[in-house]
Amino acid sequence: MSGPDFDQLAGGQDLTGPERERLLRVHELLIAAGPPPELPPQLATAPAEPKATVVPIPRRRWRTASLAAAAVLLLAFGAGWVIGDRRGGDQVERTVAMAGPHGAKASLDILDADSAGNWPMTMTVSGLPALGRGRTYTLWLTKHRKLDSSCGTFVVEQDGTTTVRLNAPYHLKEYSGWVVVRTGTTTPLLRTERV
Repeated sequence: MSGPDFDQLAGGQDLTGPERERLLRVHELLIAAGPPPELPPQLATAPAEPKATVVPIPRRRWRTASLAAAAVLLLAFGAGWVIGDRRGGDQVERTVAMAGPHGAKASLDILDADSAGNWPMTMTVSGLPALGRGRTYTLWLTKHRKLDSSCGTFVVEQDGTTTVRLNAPYHLKEYSGWVVVRTGTTTPLLRTERV
C-alpha cells in the first residue's frame, strides 16, 4: 500500500541524520497500519446521559444529623478552649512605672519572654493627649538617656488613655530605661530611669 510522499509531508524542511530517520520510520509504520476502521453505527450517536438517583433522607434524620454536627462542633470548640487556656494567661515578669508632665503616667507589664527572645508587653497609658489622625506615639528602650530601640507605636483614645500590646525583641539588660515620645520626635513624654 502506498501513501503520501514523506518529503512532501515534511514540507521541504531540511531533515538530516537521526531526526529524518526517526520521522521516516514513523511515516512508514503509519502507512503500513492503514486507515482506521469505520465507526460502528451504534457509536454514531452519543449515549443518553444517566439519570441521577436522589435518595431522600427523612426529616427526622436531617434533624438528628444537624444535632450531631452541632454537638461535635461544640465539643471541638470546648476542647480547643480548654487546651488553649492551659497556661492560665500571660505571666507578668515585672511591671515598670512611667511618669511624665501634667500627670501623664503609664504602667508597662513585661511578660515572660518566648523561646525566640521576644518580650511581649502590655502598656496602660493615661494622661497623654490624643493626636491627630495618622499620628502616633512610640515606646523606646534607651541607652545612656538616648533613644536606642523601638518597641512599637500606639495611639490613645480621646480621653488620653489606652491599653496596648507591644513587643521588645531585645536583651533588656543591655538598656537603661524606657521612654514614650511622639513618633518622629525625641522629646520624652513618659520615662523611667531603669529597666
